Amino acid sequence: MMKIDETTRANRRLTAGTTVVSTEDGEPARIARVSTFRRNGVDAWSYLVETQYGREIWEVGELFVPDQKD
Repeated sequence: MMKIDETTRANRRLTAGTTVVSTEDGEPARIARVSTFRRNGVDAWSYLVETQYGREIWEVGELFVPDQKD
């Protein structure tokens, strides 16, 4: 199991189309694009995500990538 810091770091470079889940309420979504970047200009600070209710902006620490089962 990863530590929270490692998970957050891993979430900073997700690509469009990745399925994610909100840690706040368990709502699933897909990443549309990076909304804001960190100061280094490479890592994401937040993402624009598409949920079943529309588009929202989620910060990196507010989401996780569920395990993909084949």
